[in-house]
Amino acid sequence: MIIKFSIKRIDLAYWSAIFALAVFVPFIALADTPPLAAAAGQVPDVRVVPPGFYQFNNLEIFKSPIFDEAPTEIVAIQKSSVDCSIYEGGNPNRSVPCPAKTDEATTYTIQIDERASLLGNDREPAVLSDFVAGDSINVLGWLSNDGKVIRAAVVRNLESKKFHQTFSGTIKKVTADGFVLVLDNGKEITVQTPIVEGAQVTVKGVFDQVNSFVSDVLAMVFRPTIVLQEAPPVETEAPPAPAAPPSKAPSTLFKNFLKVFGL
Repeated sequence: MIIKFSIKRIDLAYWSAIFALAVFVPFIALADTPPLAAAAGQVPDVRVVPPGFYQFNNLEIFKSPIFDEAPTEIVAIQKSSVDCSIYEGGNPNRSVPCPAKTDEATTYTIQIDERASLLGNDREPAVLSDFVAGDSINVLGWLSNDGKVIRAAVVRNLESKKFHQTFSGTIKKVTADGFVLVLDNGKEITVQTPIVEGAQVTVKGVFDQVNSFVSDVLAMVFRPTIVLQEAPPVETEAPPAPAAPPSKAPSTLFKNFLKVFGL
């Protein structure tokens, strides 16, 4: 009888403890859990754009390309505002939320290789030197895993300005005003000669130091001539000089002071 009574008492204590834990543990857990609103406030309002093929609109060039030929890089920023537009697969019907907060900007390094297409505002071909700091651009390309690098397929400059193009062909005729270039498709275009006095040019070729002679020219790059005009001086009337006070003879103390310092 004593053994059975002890077993019953042990069973009763065991189930009493289980019941107490089942009742009070949820209250303890709820007390330690922060309110839902507070937990939501702790989540940063920063979205991550997953890697993939996107079109990024209204980026501003922060750093121009270092080289005039691919491969090179452009650093651009995109502000998170009404102008921030990211489209998956370049489809305007599949927009992606901006990765930054409203008052922040996201910086992208845009990699440009020989396969990337450079376009002007009118969607005509452009060259790398047309893309300068401050220009607004659209970029279509592949976003990296870290969300910081875009390997560009197409880069379009949105500025309204003249854009340069590159032509290759055979010179058919040379005149004093330029030359006629025959393209690979047979089309003939007239090129105005940039070889004039004062032109800025870079020449790539073989240099003979003895005769100061360049031969076997491979490339000639002309840069725009920048003329700095000085503003005309503004003529102002000088105020009349105050009348000089009558000079006084130096004192003996002052003369001795000058002698001490060798003056």
